[in-house]
Amino acid sequence: MLKRTVLAKSLLIAFSGSVAVFATAARAQQPPSDQNPAPAQLQRVEVTGSSIKRIDVETSLPVQIITREQIQRTGASNVEQLLQTITSTSSSGGLTASSASGATTGGISAFSIHGLTSQRTLVLINGRRVSPYGVGFTNDSVSVDVNSIPLAAIERVEVLEDGASAVYGSDAIAGVINFILRKDFKGVELTGEYGDTTQGGASVRRGTATIGLGNFAEDKFNVMLVASVQREGSLFGGQRSFANTNINIEHLNDGTSGNTFPANIALLNSADKKLYPKFGSRNPSAATGCLAPYSTIDPLFGSTNFCRFDPAPLVTLIPASDRVSLFGSGRLALNDNFEAFAEASYNKNKIRTIIQPVPLSDQFALPDNNPLFNVAPYNGFARIVLKSTSPFYPTAYVKSLTNGVDTPDLTVRYRAAVSGNRDITDISTAPRLVLGVRGTAAGWDLESSLLYTSSTVSEQVNDGYPIYSQILPLFNSGNVNFFGDNTTNVTSQIQAANFTGNAFTVKSSITSLNVKGSREVFQLPAGPVAVAIGGEFRKERYNYDAATALQQGDVSGYGGNFLPVDKARNVVAAFAEINIPIVKTLEADAAVRYDKYQNVGSSVTPKVSLRWQPSPAVLIRSSVGAGFRAPSLADQYSANTQSVTPTGLSDPLRCGIPGHVDDLIKDCLTQFPVTFGGNPELKPEKSKNFTLGFVLQPVNDVSVGVDYFKVRLKDTIVNGLDAATILSDPIKYGAYIVRGPSTDGLPGSITNLLQTNINLGSTKVSGLELNANWKLAAGEIGKFVFNLNGTYFIQFDTQNLDGTYSGGVDQINASTGGVIPRWKHYLTASWTRGPWDISVAQNFQKGYHDTAGNADDPANVRNVSNYITYDAQTTFSGLKNWKLTLGVRNILNQDPPYVNTNAAFQAGYDPQYGDPRGRFIYGRVTYAFN
Repeated sequence: MLKRTVLAKSLLIAFSGSVAVFATAARAQQPPSDQNPAPAQLQRVEVTGSSIKRIDVETSLPVQIITREQIQRTGASNVEQLLQTITSTSSSGGLTASSASGATTGGISAFSIHGLTSQRTLVLINGRRVSPYGVGFTNDSVSVDVNSIPLAAIERVEVLEDGASAVYGSDAIAGVINFILRKDFKGVELTGEYGDTTQGGASVRRGTATIGLGNFAEDKFNVMLVASVQREGSLFGGQRSFANTNINIEHLNDGTSGNTFPANIALLNSADKKLYPKFGSRNPSAATGCLAPYSTIDPLFGSTNFCRFDPAPLVTLIPASDRVSLFGSGRLALNDNFEAFAEASYNKNKIRTIIQPVPLSDQFALPDNNPLFNVAPYNGFARIVLKSTSPFYPTAYVKSLTNGVDTPDLTVRYRAAVSGNRDITDISTAPRLVLGVRGTAAGWDLESSLLYTSSTVSEQVNDGYPIYSQILPLFNSGNVNFFGDNTTNVTSQIQAANFTGNAFTVKSSITSLNVKGSREVFQLPAGPVAVAIGGEFRKERYNYDAATALQQGDVSGYGGNFLPVDKARNVVAAFAEINIPIVKTLEADAAVRYDKYQNVGSSVTPKVSLRWQPSPAVLIRSSVGAGFRAPSLADQYSANTQSVTPTGLSDPLRCGIPGHVDDLIKDCLTQFPVTFGGNPELKPEKSKNFTLGFVLQPVNDVSVGVDYFKVRLKDTIVNGLDAATILSDPIKYGAYIVRGPSTDGLPGSITNLLQTNINLGSTKVSGLELNANWKLAAGEIGKFVFNLNGTYFIQFDTQNLDGTYSGGVDQINASTGGVIPRWKHYLTASWTRGPWDISVAQNFQKGYHDTAGNADDPANVRNVSNYITYDAQTTFSGLKNWKLTLGVRNILNQDPPYVNTNAAFQAGYDPQYGDPRGRFIYGRVTYAFN
């Protein structure tokens, strides 16, 4: 029964043969012999969420464990794909590598437990911290790139689905993902893998070598090295029918752009707008179908008078990537009680993202430190003015719209096709070193370790990002044809104006010293009382440095200026934990942690949990605790920089006012300048976490567990008020608006929206975690194993500015993409018989509510269909030393469900939620020997 649950068995098997510290067990009264062997000593293990070693690992906290065998059955090519099978990790609040298509994320892949964002989800390797990636969400110096962890080196993954600030520190409000890497391997294992989609694109090649020397139990040492090389091909929107256009007539949605090639034109001066009110936005090429690739007459937003640009075919859905990883570990017995250990790893990833050419026009603001900011005719905007003196001025066309004589100045809204597609490569390196000693003394299990871990990310611009101070004077010279081909000389000048080379480099590092110990201190009638105590000193450093052109906001396509940051802080922590057996069937566990963050303050976070096992088949558990998250270095100290709103917005105090002629450049459907950045006065976030659940094991081979979780988060740190919210009530939120001088009796035009970091509101989250397992031994037929993991959200409510709450379950996250689905599950079934192992899996995500198409009535909320895919794998190990695997992901070639809303540039689906690859077939060959 629950004395050895499925969870406990899996961990005990995982730990067998790799004993670091053994439990003190009673010896048999007679000496061991071949006929009377000594009883096996069960090892005490430390499970994620506690610092006390124990034999029974079915604890009072809900921990999901994914073994190496289960990892291999998923067919995952990287850790990002693996974590997508864990139902408690939500697509909302995380980022995939493809999120770089439309945002400066550096190609990070970051995961969020229960939708509480990757910034509140602690990622560990072997129970120790991993350096943050340094790029991700705006001002993100917390999130970890999980793809920096070598998939080939992972022994298992432990996911704690409850807050753990009392045990691990401030960034564990949502929970913990702990990657346990392989150790104590002896022999040689070589693996080669190749996979490709049946529709083409996103192929994967991977080779892995694992070498181990020494048997620790016999030789008193073990050294192991895992090396892996992987290459993944790219996939573009033009290669998938569901993602090759931004126009969906059925759903009345249009994601095209009015900045196009051939260029659209509009009147520049307000006086001309009054004189020729019917001119509007026009394109001389519209009459002939807009001519160029990806430019079209728009059936929804457009008319036959102007063109729209459809970027979808040019957008990276899956970036090309090269990954190299090395991981080594070693153990050396110092005496009968102590051992020294070491871990070292080095990972290098190169991720290449390509998207459509940049737009250049009066609709994009320049940062106020840009060299052209105060220069006419720009005056704060990337304005292109075409005068009648240019040989490329469409004289006849313009005269047909005026009085047949006048040729007024025009503003040009252009897609810089000649500059090339935006093309970047993000190169990340992640070295990591752990040195330590552990063992037993005076009844204590002791461990001390020194950790250094860092991450360096450099973004290299390959093509397609013009320098404003070079390209705008050229475009305003009158020598450029915005409606057709240019001369070789002009084309060369345009391409020479591109910024290339290193755009920015971010380095994050953690150096820490940890000391901890645990032991049984005295005996109660129900069992021993065990305690754990420990302390940590940690130095965190965050350094961001950008090229001079980016600091000046002089590189188009980056959306603003990037200023340097170089900050560090010390963190001191102490913790204690006690486990008390109250009666034979009931035990309590209490933990408390003290953290002091330099320039933030200190916090004490407690946690109490109960484990009640009234019968061998029933376990009931519960926990309650407090949590906090200190503002990160980037939250506090990121320099205030300027950008623009991501979409066109209007100022209700200057747009659509009766008797006032709208200024479409400054006031209506334009991208307003915004300032964002750090705030040294931020307060820590605070949380309260609660869980209540049970595990039933009516027979040895069947177990069912259900856990209720509840989180209340307050003083949430956010990147300022949303611009649309500010403009929804410019009187109420006037403190966040900066205006110029009043004109025409109206408030002045907006010159800035303030979106620096603030503490804002609360979040309420609750739901259920389900785990069910069934093992069926069918004699000669074989052995069957069925497993179901599912997450059901009851509530995900965020507080509005007026104090009310808005529900987020089954709602798309319009800011970052992704969704909190009401229900998500991962269902697997496997059959083993002799050398054969066959498994199938179902990935299910419930449908959700999407916003209406932007050409539709906003009240018409549409529903997104359920997303269901099936995977299968067959493994044969009947040849000596060989293991052969053939698998298929997404057997039925199911497309991701269509969505209107998307926070990135991908069209037709949400890249945080759906996989665009389609059917993916892979083969794996492993050769191993001792």
